[in-house]
Amino acid sequence: MESSIKLEIPKKQLYEKKNYEPLLLECLNRIPFFIKKSGGGFSAPKSESNGQCDAIGNNGCYSVDFKLLLSQEGAQNVNETSLTKVTLCKGVTMSAPSKASMRRESSLPFPNIWGFLVSHSFSLNENSEIILTDKADKYMKDTIKSLNKMVCTKKNLLFFHPSRLVIQDSHDNPIEVLRNSAKEALLIVSKARRKLSPGYETYYALLINNEMVLLSEDFTHTGCIELTSLDTWHNLYIKL
Repeated sequence: MESSIKLEIPKKQLYEKKNYEPLLLECLNRIPFFIKKSGGGFSAPKSESNGQCDAIGNNGCYSVDFKLLLSQEGAQNVNETSLTKVTLCKGVTMSAPSKASMRRESSLPFPNIWGFLVSHSFSLNENSEIILTDKADKYMKDTIKSLNKMVCTKKNLLFFHPSRLVIQDSHDNPIEVLRNSAKEALLIVSKARRKLSPGYETYYALLINNEMVLLSEDFTHTGCIELTSLDTWHNLYIKL
């Protein structure tokens, strides 16, 4: 049976820092891997006026900054009527924005990081910057430019994509479906980060089925949490 990964565009509340930052912070504080990294947990900074990270470790020496990979404006033109199927590998398809809908989009950084990356060919140039190896229009070039700017951030980063991935008709673990098929879409980001921001770690937070899944830069599974067990998600769900 063919497996499919459906993209669900999030409600506008998930694009607001006041909502997604507490959500990610609670997730970090629920996963043993990150609790150990932080020396007992993370807290939000009192101020971000000097570029402080979004999650400050109790040990005072390990912090993580959150990067949102989807703007609210970037999702407005990406709805179910503009989605097309992309084959990730034999037997696995994923819904992604059509090229026409992507070219209409003017805002950055991404209407759909998965659909964008798996639909195009990427490589690193001699300066370890991410480049498109296939023909690119202005929108694609601007998107890659924005991505490269994020990659150069000299902080530990947690990239969060607020669209929920619903894996259907799969006999496999959802993590494994992504690990074995779609991970190439973000591994190029990890590779660029290791070259351009050595010494800083990279993580990915993805909404998969009914869980928040956190992965390391090489897609090692660091933890997952049922969304309904998160107080921040419950409060956000009421708003949604």
